[in-house]
Amino acid sequence: MSKTNGDTPTETRGKYARSEETRERILAAALEECAEVGIHKASMASIAARAEVAVGILNYHFGSRKKMLHELMSTQVQNFWSSMSLPRAVGWGYFETEAAMLKVYLEFLHVNPNYVQLAEEIRRHEPELYQQGAGIQLEYVVRRLKAGVDNGELPTMGGDEIRTRAYLILGAYTFLDRLVEDDNYPGDELVVTIVMNMLRNGLTSDSTDS
Repeated sequence: MSKTNGDTPTETRGKYARSEETRERILAAALEECAEVGIHKASMASIAARAEVAVGILNYHFGSRKKMLHELMSTQVQNFWSSMSLPRAVGWGYFETEAAMLKVYLEFLHVNPNYVQLAEEIRRHEPELYQQGAGIQLEYVVRRLKAGVDNGELPTMGGDEIRTRAYLILGAYTFLDRLVEDDNYPGDELVVTIVMNMLRNGLTSDSTDS
């Protein structure tokens, strides 16, 4: 019986696994390189060297530098949102949910310090992609505020006020990474307490009354 030249299913799965491992290694190297020198200065050669592969391997997997960096950004955004998902908790109100999300976000910043630098690079060099992500985050904040109003936990607010408050909340969260990196960072527990006190004081008063 003659031998076939095709790969067996096991060999195919092995090649696929190695291919995925190589892609992940390249993306990890790209993230480190972008965080260190910036997206606009990260070259295919430097990323390949950091990943310990030939430049041709990068081209094989991604086609171009632009496509590789776009996949890197998209992957990081997906990682962020998957990390920010919370289990459904019966009886959680607005402030309990917000405190839980803040704790998860701080933990994410500790584990993924390069994400913040990449987000800043995306804001400067890929503004459309940045705005897409920011828009999604804003709508989540708006949705949580509306839920708080609907269940009576927050005072009645109009659409404009809800959206304005959402921008302020999102802005505060955006700069928490600077605090986390500060030498005098007071710790997650105290930060969560302070932020939640600010939210309670700011959201439970009718600030639009003049």
